[in-house]
Amino acid sequence: MAFIFRDLPPTEVDVDTLPNVEGFAFADFDSIKSGWWLTERTAPTPEEQEITESVPYRQGSYDFSMIDNERFFNNREITYKLLYVGEEYHNRKGFEQELKRQLMPHNWGKLVDTHEPVYYWWAKCKSVEVDDSSDDETLEASIVFTAYPYAYTNHNEGADYWDDVFFPHWIWQQVKFSVNGSQDVNVFNIGSRPVLSSFVVTGNVKAKGSFGEVSLNEGNYKQTQVVLDIGDNKINLSGNGTIEFVFKREEMV
Repeated sequence: MAFIFRDLPPTEVDVDTLPNVEGFAFADFDSIKSGWWLTERTAPTPEEQEITESVPYRQGSYDFSMIDNERFFNNREITYKLLYVGEEYHNRKGFEQELKRQLMPHNWGKLVDTHEPVYYWWAKCKSVEVDDSSDDETLEASIVFTAYPYAYTNHNEGADYWDDVFFPHWIWQQVKFSVNGSQDVNVFNIGSRPVLSSFVVTGNVKAKGSFGEVSLNEGNYKQTQVVLDIGDNKINLSGNGTIEFVFKREEMV
């Protein structure tokens, strides 16, 4: 059997033609639209708020960090490293100044990352450090955000947004119910921790579950919230009207 070999010379790629599709957006700043290239992102898991006690003459220690089977964490840090290629020093200097102006003055807000398109972080910019290289004609920036330990889903559960679908970890579920009498329903929280749910209600509806019992109507539902546990929340609804559970998942990603 004869084999025919084809030479594979180096392929020349014009970097200017490569699509810039990875980055983040915060406040009015969008790294992709602003001409920055994302070279590295780091988002380690947050540090736990540990409470431990040692007892004399006992091996190990006791861990009291959990309440109701939930672990609690400090804020986490998310770091991005960006690269700007500019021939003129004054252009690079302008990019540095604009980067700091766009990020540092703002308070807490949404941090959107292309790496996690179905989630967003609640964060604020902690620091911006830059390194200008006249030899390479580049500007490197290291940006650190302080963020809430869990990521939020972009939309409420039950919302019909195809872009929110992440099949390895996603379900579609009914969260709005018509009530005429008494009925049992299931509301799932597939997130990483218990979450608060608010309501939209018409008529008069009573909801009873692991959170207790709440009587809701059009006059008081806006001031009422309940906790939905992780997993299947079995809830009894009674009365006459409609009720919608309004909540977002919180995910440890």
